[in-house]
Amino acid sequence: MPKKSELAYRIFTLGLKKELSVMNRDWEWLKQQFAAISRLEHAFALMEWDQATLLASGGQRARGEAMAELQLVINQRLQSPKLEDALSRAETALSLEQKRMAQLMRRKIEEAAVLEDDFVRRRIELSVACESAWRTARVEGDFTRFERAFAPCLALLKEEAQIRRTDQSQPLYQALLNKFEPDLSVAKLDELFAPLKAQLPDLIRQASEHSAGRSRQPLPHVDAVKQQKLAQLLLKPLGFNTERGRLDISSHPFTAGVASDVRITSRYDETNPLSGLYSLIHELGHGCFEQGIAHRWYNTPMVKVQSAALHESQALTFEMQLAREADFIEWLSENCQFHWGENSALSAENLLAHVTEVKPSLIRVEADEVTYPAHILLRYELETAMLSGDLPLSELPSAWNEGMQKWLGIQPESPAQGCLQDIHWCFGEFGYFPSYTLGAMFAAQLTEQWKSAPQWQQLPMERHQWVSEQLAQKLWSTGGQYDLLSGCQALTGTTLSAQSLLSHLKRRYL
Repeated sequence: MPKKSELAYRIFTLGLKKELSVMNRDWEWLKQQFAAISRLEHAFALMEWDQATLLASGGQRARGEAMAELQLVINQRLQSPKLEDALSRAETALSLEQKRMAQLMRRKIEEAAVLEDDFVRRRIELSVACESAWRTARVEGDFTRFERAFAPCLALLKEEAQIRRTDQSQPLYQALLNKFEPDLSVAKLDELFAPLKAQLPDLIRQASEHSAGRSRQPLPHVDAVKQQKLAQLLLKPLGFNTERGRLDISSHPFTAGVASDVRITSRYDETNPLSGLYSLIHELGHGCFEQGIAHRWYNTPMVKVQSAALHESQALTFEMQLAREADFIEWLSENCQFHWGENSALSAENLLAHVTEVKPSLIRVEADEVTYPAHILLRYELETAMLSGDLPLSELPSAWNEGMQKWLGIQPESPAQGCLQDIHWCFGEFGYFPSYTLGAMFAAQLTEQWKSAPQWQQLPMERHQWVSEQLAQKLWSTGGQYDLLSGCQALTGTTLSAQSLLSHLKRRYL
């Protein structure tokens, strides 16, 4: 007969094994439930893409109702008490990797519980209607049409911020910022933006003066169909897998879909062929990030990138850091002239002069690298003012014009060139715009490290491939592993700051 101590140990061991077995079953069950939710989110993402690229105006209302219904189905699954119970049991015996996935599971569960079903339905239906109104208002330059559609969306945004706010001493903006940057406070955001606010006006002035002294030949008129054909041909050399994604046209370039089915879009200006090419390269950065997510994260919460700024950093690494190097522009010039015909206006020297031109302009997506942060700072100011109630919606056009005058010394002639140029507010995306400049900061910090490596001196396509391999290994494959600040620390070994971006802008443009 075994001794009492041995018997007690066996009983303890058997109990522990049984407990671990239950935890393992809970974990496997949780993964199955979140896989089903992920497939529903895949369908929702494609409905969004279709709405922005193919859907006829008459189908907008029905689409909004269908999208709201699907989102409610997803939320109801996430609100099941069984999920919370199983997660609570499983969390006590997970690896570090599993703990991050469990953290993201909990984020999704909490997110689904924050807003009531009726609120979710109203928000989606109103945003779809607002987007439809925005498209017409933008073409016609009619702010009143947009105001009528956006007013109820803004009211819901304020209500949502109140619901989400866990600390009444925090600004309302904090509650919405956390949707896009979970580890970033408004105080930290203001700290990151402070050097830009202080140095940007003088930097814009100096760079504009320097740029004005450089001669440029006007770019040629290029048919949109020809531009689209070249864009399709550039996808593969720039790293986009067309077997797991596609390129289309939309009025506002964007990336949608899921990692195994990535949808990118661009738009083409026949008087400025560089516009379509560089919007394509930007969206390629987003698309390659999605395609680079490791297959083992598919149909789990880890497949979703958690920080909008991390995502933007990849698009800006492609568009601003890699694609504005002189030898890359030589490569681009060769491709343009091969497909569009020889033309001195498409020479590398002339394209470089256009690509590095610094000149205050009205449209954010067409802005140069130096003035771009000013567009973001303006939107951040307006969002916080609208949310707090300091800026009535009816006064948005005049406040926009005053802000453009303050930051860039210019004003739009029409709301279409002003406060109607972006689609983001239709979707209630207050808190997203800062991610563009935060992403530019992170992209500059990454590139600053790479430039000291011998591989940076390779030919442009070899350099592009090497950078892509670095990103795929250290960031893309990890999916939702990082939030913004933790990701910057892990990948660069330093905290996020504006210094690398400011140094980069001074080196390139002064």
